[in-house]
Amino acid sequence: MLKAGVIGTGYIGFHHARIYFSLNNIVKLQGIFDIDQNKAETIAESLSTRKYSSMQDLINDCDIISIAAPTDKHYEIAIECIKKGKHLLIEKPITDNIDRAYEIKHYSEKYGTKIMVGFTERFNPAIKQLSNYLNNPTFIESRRMGPLPNRKPSTGVILDLMIHDIDIIVNSIMKNVKIKTINSVGNSVYDFTNNEDIAVGTIVFENGSIAVMTASRCHPSKERKMRIVQKDNSINVDLILQHMEIHYVPSNIYKNTNVESFEVKIEIPNIIRTEPLRQEIIEFIKSIIENKEPPVNVDNAIKSLEIAFQLLKNIEIIKT
Repeated sequence: MLKAGVIGTGYIGFHHARIYFSLNNIVKLQGIFDIDQNKAETIAESLSTRKYSSMQDLINDCDIISIAAPTDKHYEIAIECIKKGKHLLIEKPITDNIDRAYEIKHYSEKYGTKIMVGFTERFNPAIKQLSNYLNNPTFIESRRMGPLPNRKPSTGVILDLMIHDIDIIVNSIMKNVKIKTINSVGNSVYDFTNNEDIAVGTIVFENGSIAVMTASRCHPSKERKMRIVQKDNSINVDLILQHMEIHYVPSNIYKNTNVESFEVKIEIPNIIRTEPLRQEIIEFIKSIIENKEPPVNVDNAIKSLEIAFQLLKNIEIIKT
């Protein structure tokens, strides 16, 4: 049985550990490590697992590692794990530097380890259902909004929030279409942040399709929505509710001038709600057991990161 470890036990790291613990028929939660040893001890006790005082000892004792440490620590931890032959699930973004992301790819290929990157929304059942209804999208809109996080943010909303939508759009919805242009606007809102707190990014594809992505931590409530406009319908997706509606263009809209006779059709697919992170971890484990490419690989992560940095280049933070 594979032995799993988690490095970084903040909000998301705790859930990685919780899910590994619950999957005890296919994986054993070997232990956890966090620089905050008191927090790690509390979590270890709650999950009946071991709290490691040495990250290196945890790495040595495991087959697979989830890296849920701060983004600026991903690279050094990943390289150490890879050189010891460990398979990795790295939380998004893969790193805070393009060159380092390519180095992670290089070393994973050299040492034969599998790397999956934690774009959890790909495993949202609404996103998985969406693929059944895509037919040459013309316009894609995403809104990923919410209030300030409890901790002081270390990155802006593009790397923290929007990168999820970048991944869904360029690596899934429009994965076979080349990008023509990338543009963005954004600004810092709060005195204590040094990065963009709100941003809008646009991607124009060579086939003429347009994606508009909005991310904000200035919103009073959490919102995760997408809208995809196509020739024959408009698809509205709520990622939090895991709900989708397809509004079809009336087939007789140009054949009858009597508006009341329009045949409006709305389809609401039956979506079985699941925990996306749980599905993500299951797929990660399966990719190792079955020796296959993880569904969200390093190339996907690098492509998303490159686009995110292009968006960031256009944003000039103005402090007043």
